[in-house]
Amino acid sequence: MIWQDSYLIILKPYSHHLNRQSAILIFDIGKTTKKVLVFDYQFHVLDEQTVTFPEIPDDDGFPSDDLVRISAWVVEKYREYVTKPEYLITHCNVSGYGASLVNLDEKDQLLRPFYNYLKPFQGEGAEKFAAQYNQGKAVCVATASPYLGLLNSGLQLYWQKVEKPAYFKRIATTLHLPQYLAWLLNGQLFSEITSVGCHTMLWDYTTKAYHSWVTQEELDKLLPPLAATTHIIEKAEASGPVKIGVGVHDSSAALMPYLATQHEPFLLLSTGTWNICFNPFNDEPLTDQELAADCLCYLTYEGKPVKASRIFLGHEHEVQLNRLMQYFHVGADEFKRLRFNPDVYERLDAPNAVPRPFYPMGMENTGPLPEKSLKDTHLENFADFEEAYHQLIRYLVTWQLISVGLVDPDHAIQQVIVVGGFTKNTLFLETMKRMMNTRKVLISDHPRASALGAAWLVCDKEMYTHQQHLLSVSPYV
Repeated sequence: MIWQDSYLIILKPYSHHLNRQSAILIFDIGKTTKKVLVFDYQFHVLDEQTVTFPEIPDDDGFPSDDLVRISAWVVEKYREYVTKPEYLITHCNVSGYGASLVNLDEKDQLLRPFYNYLKPFQGEGAEKFAAQYNQGKAVCVATASPYLGLLNSGLQLYWQKVEKPAYFKRIATTLHLPQYLAWLLNGQLFSEITSVGCHTMLWDYTTKAYHSWVTQEELDKLLPPLAATTHIIEKAEASGPVKIGVGVHDSSAALMPYLATQHEPFLLLSTGTWNICFNPFNDEPLTDQELAADCLCYLTYEGKPVKASRIFLGHEHEVQLNRLMQYFHVGADEFKRLRFNPDVYERLDAPNAVPRPFYPMGMENTGPLPEKSLKDTHLENFADFEEAYHQLIRYLVTWQLISVGLVDPDHAIQQVIVVGGFTKNTLFLETMKRMMNTRKVLISDHPRASALGAAWLVCDKEMYTHQQHLLSVSPYV
């Protein structure tokens, strides 16, 4: 394969080593951090490399991933591990953020620029799409996608067609990023359902096909055939065949191990900058109200709908915490040293307690509380940082439970598995446990769930069916 910008990979034959350990190679491509991991057959990590690449400007000066460098790195690392004398790579897959489209020309050469999904979608394209297709948010409802601009990856193609016609005319094939990176390794062009179905505005959840606006614009002709998420392409290497997957959206990949191992229905609360609550057991169509509250649907690796709600809670925590630290003159790590204080909590939660509310500062136009607050939090009403932080967490949990209630309004599911950044915040977990009443809080500390899911998707079920212990799902007590 020949790359633009003088990237040349030279393949050399390597002799077979009898002492190699059979292993699984996974690329986990995040927006910020790119990883390559090697798992053994018990799914323990044998090796891991992490890299970040500086962004480069697109033709409008907007920063975007340097896809040429990332592509060369993926191919280079694949070759490195396939030829390492200590490993016998037998399986390979890619987990990646899925809201970005990669375009190829008729010779399967990468078309640049590669556009960032954070780029604003405005002007003629946005107005034309709204007027022609999305009146009353009809497309949003059918595709289970809140209107998110170019974060709806289908709108990237539409925007390119309207705003970048010379660029668009050169497109012969369009892939989501995970499938593009998988193609670099397996040599076959496929679309894949978890990437196509996740807030893209491409997939009609009612007809289980591309939405009519996609076919009217003839964008479906640019999308390769859909392959099952478990589809394998066997690639011959000097060391033996490697079973390579077609790539998977990272959110669906992270959900996959829990679906494969948990015996009771559960909600998965993925926490970080965004807190996303997945309900794999709610396949009801999204309502207008749920869409307005930042709900959406994902598709599992089996193509089943997963209703999810988003709230910008990690960001809100950061913004509020910075204000608390400035007001009370405490250091950046002070909140990490705090432990849940039942006396403080019960004083704040007492029926006769004087209301001392917190108001959102960083969630405008997102989640279940999209309105800008016109009120200000009065920090002078708190005795000290500890009391104020306990009250902040009480309000963050209150807002979180509003978001959780959107995907499980009847409290039908009793278990909430919390993963990600907030699992390190015991005050948040303890408060959540007390405020949820009927539901049970479980925590899982697996730091590489998306990579693990991508690995399981290219392996036989027998290899992972009895691997529940890897996820360390345990009640928070």
